[in-house]
Parts: sequence; C-alpha cells; structure tokens
Amino acid sequence: MRVRVPASSANLGPGFDVLALALDLYLEVEAHRATETSIAWSGSGADEVPLDERNLIVRGLREIVPEGSVRLRVRNAIPIGRGLGSSAASIVAGLMIGAGFSRDRVTSEHMLEHAFPLEGHGDNLAAAIFGGFCLVTPRGSGAVAHRLPWPPAWRAVFFVPNALSPTHEARRLVPKRPERADAIFNLARVGEWMLAVSRRDHRLLASAMEDRMHQPGRSRAYPYLNPAIAAAKSSGAWGAALSGAGGSVIAVAPGARVDEVGDAMVEAARASGVAGVALTLKAASRGATVVEGA
Repeated sequence: MRVRVPASSANLGPGFDVLALALDLYLEVEAHRATETSIAWSGSGADEVPLDERNLIVRGLREIVPEGSVRLRVRNAIPIGRGLGSSAASIVAGLMIGAGFSRDRVTSEHMLEHAFPLEGHGDNLAAAIFGGFCLVTPRGSGAVAHRLPWPPAWRAVFFVPNALSPTHEARRLVPKRPERADAIFNLARVGEWMLAVSRRDHRLLASAMEDRMHQPGRSRAYPYLNPAIAAAKSSGAWGAALSGAGGSVIAVAPGARVDEVGDAMVEAARASGVAGVALTLKAASRGATVVEGA
C-alpha cells in the first residue's frame, strides 16, 4: 500500500499545542510485507533519521501491528526538525500502514488516539490526519480535533533555516506556569483565530497571530524570530509567528505578496546570522490518504 501525509505548522502564534494547519508538502510511504524490516529513504532527512525500528513510521505501524516485518520506500518533501510536522506525518503514515495491513477499520478519531502518546501533543497530528485548519481539545489522556476550512486565497509563506533547529532547547524555554495576563492574552487571540478563519477576515490575523506564552522564551533560541516576523508584516503579510517549536517562521499573506514576504524574512534572518530559504505553500484540504490499496 502507499500512503501520503501532509506537513503541518502548529501553534500559529497563540495556539500552543492546540492550533495547526495542514500544508501541501508531503511524506509518501510505499509499504510491502517482507521477511525483514528495511527502509529506503529519499528526500529530506535521508541522513538524519534512523532507518530501523526506532524510525517513527515503524513506531506508528507497531501501534497497530506489533509484530511482522515490512519493507518501506519513503519519499519525503517535509524538512526534518524545522517545525513543519515531520514527526507527526511519520507517525500517522505508520498508523495508516498498520491499519491497512491488519485490515482493521481505524477511524480518524482512533488514529489520533493511537498517535497522541507517541507525539505528546495533538496539534500537528490532527492537521496531518484531518487536513485543513485544526483546533485540538485535550481530553483525558488524549485529544479531540475540530476542523475548519482554510480560506483558499490565504497563503502560508515560510522562512526555513538551512540548519537543524534546536527544538529540544526551544521547548525548555517555555514557562511551565505562564502569568495570568499572558494566558488571557493568548486565549483571546485563539478566539480571534477562530473568527478570522470562519469569517475569512484576514484583518484579524495581525492580532490573532500574536503570542506571549512560548515565543518570548523561544526567541532566545531563534534570535531571528522577531526580526523575521517584523519583516514579514512590513512586506505585506497579515500576520506571522514561529512554526511549531521552530525554527521555521510562518507568515500568512495574500498571493500577490508572497515573494516579497519570503524575501524579507530570508534577509532578516540572514542579518541575524542564520541562512535559510523561503517556501510558499497552500493549505492541504485533505489529511492523510491511502494512495494505493494493499
């Protein structure tokens, strides 16, 4: 069988661990039953991921099929370790393969339930599974996802650093107990995100993408973050934020301004001593899919 899973950008400013957007950049995995497990990986991450049972695709598969060997052929366009949901895409791909091989009917909701313990948070997972713009509500030991259609005229423009991002360091920089005023600030802006998307009102994004809980601390790991956000806005973006735990930066902009916004973020990061590239993506309206049946 062959599965295809989209990249994603999480948090989107204030929505720490609860907001994410699926992107039209994909991990594709072809899987065959085999006498021993092997992984042939091409594309992004070929020299950065383990090619054995530690691989997240295999770990996702083992959630459904604990035993048996598989031969995987992976074509990956999602940058690894840059805040674009590569780990969530891998886990979801493995779960889909496991469900296909077991012939069990695993619903999208059950897939999120299986995936949650492997990822630890549901935002990227929900976007990878359901597609579109997702709000994730933690419940008990898992999460429930709510999906809203992304306005088709909105584009996501990214600054993607060339080097692997210090995501573990960035996670440690998030305060465990935020100030009450900062929590209220972020709660209000998550609400603005819901209004902006449901009303297709881009005028709300300048405020909706602001954050006072995780980005101030993480900016110490990514000194280019605030300059890149400012450059994106001054070049025509409606709003901008850190993508996931970083180090990519996402800006939401009209199609006519994506080149200027991307170039401005690249230049701002370069001035801070960090090289990278600009990437313009559409939202992926569909989440993980089986391209070819078993």
